[in-house]
Amino acid sequence: MTHPVVRAALLAALSLPPLAAASDLDGVLERLRAEIAAVPADDPAPIDTVLARYRDETGIDLQIPVAGDSDAPLPALVRLATVDPADWDAVTRYLHQTDAQHTVPVEMGELSLSLLDLDGDGQRDLVQSAYSGGTSLYTQVDLLRRDPQRGFVVPDSLDPQRPWAQGQYGISGRGSDQGLYWLRIDGVSYIAYRDGDYYGDTLLLNRPLSADPRERSPAVQLQVRYGRQHRLADPVMHLDGEPLDAQVTAIAGDRRLLKHIDRLLATLSIDGEGVAHFGDEQGRCPVPAGTDPDEAPAWPWRGAGSYTFDTAGDTVIRSGKQCYSASLIALRSSYAGDHALCCQLWLYRGPGEQAATLDLRSRRWVSGVTLVPVPPQGE
Repeated sequence: MTHPVVRAALLAALSLPPLAAASDLDGVLERLRAEIAAVPADDPAPIDTVLARYRDETGIDLQIPVAGDSDAPLPALVRLATVDPADWDAVTRYLHQTDAQHTVPVEMGELSLSLLDLDGDGQRDLVQSAYSGGTSLYTQVDLLRRDPQRGFVVPDSLDPQRPWAQGQYGISGRGSDQGLYWLRIDGVSYIAYRDGDYYGDTLLLNRPLSADPRERSPAVQLQVRYGRQHRLADPVMHLDGEPLDAQVTAIAGDRRLLKHIDRLLATLSIDGEGVAHFGDEQGRCPVPAGTDPDEAPAWPWRGAGSYTFDTAGDTVIRSGKQCYSASLIALRSSYAGDHALCCQLWLYRGPGEQAATLDLRSRRWVSGVTLVPVPPQGE
């Protein structure tokens, strides 16, 4: 619902062999694994490229206006010409019976609903997106199965500890790297949930409304690992146009230091835990004079973490008499905006004393695509 169809990729998909069985979740997952692995190395978003080939275009999106006042009645609803009368009756019945305008968090004066057949029974089911805000700007997406007698109902699940097995998915709109994809492959509906970080992405594929519990709660998921390459940007400092202070100007003018940093970045490798390694990781800088004794043991000198970024790795950078604690920072997707601008190098002169932010130009490519077990409780 949020990912555009890539026409060229769709044409390429037509030449691929058919799936062994439309209901075989493992077979579909293996198919996606092979396609993602075959994406050109310079593709910045290989998962999006592949899943765009199978985007479900059969859904009907509805924006239902609601009043912010909890005592206000549900506004008069007008059926769209694209919505079948039986489907519309089920929608209005759901809205009135659940009092959804009051029980579902609504930020912008609208309920976001979609109608599409998720279980293959020929009836459109209901997808409801509810924004609840908070620090993470959180959105919950719920799937409701169309029951001929009861209308839209929460699906049954044999694994209630895994919310997505019941058709519940959470997306953090702030500081996350997540995505939810509605797919139709050989006429069968699937949902893919992506969760990523600097190291890679995991992609969970399931069918929450399937009668087969193995499809609702699969045992394996895709893991896509990335290789990374970074170099200092030019100009080095503040691509956003912010003026440089005197301290940062001195670092920007130290060409020897900048060349040294680029050489260190060229040696970067990523381990199996997603930690970047480069330069002298075991060494440390002398503690600056006047440092608070309580802070003197701290190393590396970077500050606390944040939901806006991942700390990919730490090292020591020396130039002449200067010594810096350096941290490779990977901005999370809602803050990076572009994989080429994903990362920065933060230099510290002492505990909590940041000397400079160096913008990096980055490249990312797929280094491996494998099937891995789904962790307990979907964590």
